[in-house]
Amino acid sequence: MDTEAYKKAMDALKAGDYEVAEQAFKIAFDSVHEHIGLSNDGQYNNVQSYYGLALVLNSNEQGLLLCRNAANNERLNGDVFLNLACAELESDNRKRAIDMIQHGVKIDPGNDRLNRACARMECRKKCCIGFLAREHILNRLLGRLRRGSGQALTVHNLLY
Repeated sequence: MDTEAYKKAMDALKAGDYEVAEQAFKIAFDSVHEHIGLSNDGQYNNVQSYYGLALVLNSNEQGLLLCRNAANNERLNGDVFLNLACAELESDNRKRAIDMIQHGVKIDPGNDRLNRACARMECRKKCCIGFLAREHILNRLLGRLRRGSGQALTVHNLLY
């Protein structure tokens, strides 16, 4: 893997420069993809998920498919599921984002970033009106009102 490109991409992603991050992740992804038959130490899914997230952040819907593919093949690295959750959130799929974070926490319970993201998204708080079903219109409406009062949830504050 091209570690220089990967480090440059991670720095650009953290800085919010998504175009540079996309270009650098593409270089890193291509370098890992070339050696797919060789020992890649699980880097393929990780780099693929970051590249997919960078694409989504640059309004390319194909990135969501890359993130989903990486998560389908991942069994250990929780960051892959965090990246998919961020891509889902950016694509206005909040429920799928929460599902991916919860799945990632099950796979990688020691991942601090996933646990912090779960807390920020307020994954499955108790129903507002306990005797009504969670899907009842009043519970959904009150849940949205309660959730809406906090800081705006963005991909960047989920990741960092």
